[in-house]
Amino acid sequence: MQRLMAAFFLFTAVAPLHAQQVVDDFESGTNPNGWSWLSGSPGNIIYNGVIQPAGGNPGAWFDSTTPYFSDHPNQTAVPDTGTPLRDALDSAALTTISLDLQRLDTSSVQNCHPIYDLPSNFTLELIDLHTESGTLIEAHTTDGPPSPGGTSFAWMPVAFTIPSDATDTPPGWVLNAPPELNYTWSELMHNLDGISVFVINPEEITYDSCWELGADNIVVSYAAATTDKIFVDGFDGGGRGL
Repeated sequence: MQRLMAAFFLFTAVAPLHAQQVVDDFESGTNPNGWSWLSGSPGNIIYNGVIQPAGGNPGAWFDSTTPYFSDHPNQTAVPDTGTPLRDALDSAALTTISLDLQRLDTSSVQNCHPIYDLPSNFTLELIDLHTESGTLIEAHTTDGPPSPGGTSFAWMPVAFTIPSDATDTPPGWVLNAPPELNYTWSELMHNLDGISVFVINPEEITYDSCWELGADNIVVSYAAATTDKIFVDGFDGGGRGL
C-alpha cells in the first residue's frame, strides 16, 4: 500500500530595509554622480569645477575654481539614470547627507570681486524638476549648521538628517510648491531629481559675489529594500519513497 506523501513549498518574500551609502571622495579622479557648482538653483549657470588630486580632506577634492560668481553658491547633483546617486534618490528613503566643505580666500585674485563675507547657514535643498506644473518644486532646511563669515574657512564637516518617512513637511523644513497642486512632502520624496547644498541660505537676500569653494567626502545615505526568499519544505512521514 502506497503511503500518501504530502509535500508543500512555502515561499515567503520579505523586504527588510538596510542602510546603503553613495560616497563621492573623488579619489578616482572621476565624478560619476555629476556634482557641479551652480550660481543658483538647477537651470542657472553651471561651474563644472575641477577635481584636484591633493589638498582635500584628505587627498582629492572637487574645486569650484575661481572666479566662481554666485549670490547663493551651492554644490548640486542631478544624477543620470543608472548612477548610484540616482538609485539613492529613487529609493524614496534618504536618511542623511554629509560632506566636507572649505572656502579659499580669493581677496587677492584678479577680477574676483566683490567678496561676500557675512555668516549664514548651510542649507540642504531637495528638488523635483519634473512636476506637472512645469516649475521647480523644492524643500529646504531652515535650521542648517552655521556657515562661517569672513573670506575663508578650513575644511569642515556639514551634515543633514532627512526624515523621508514623515507624513507632513517636518519641522526645520519648508516645502515650496504651487498651492493648486496640493503637493506633499511624501510626493517630493518619491519624485526627487536632485540635491543641492548651499553655503548661503537661499532665502537670504545677497548679491552676486566671487568665491572659490571645495567639496570632499560627499556621503548620501538611504534605506534600501531587499528581498529575502525563504523556502520551507514539508513532508508527511520520514521519506520521499514508498
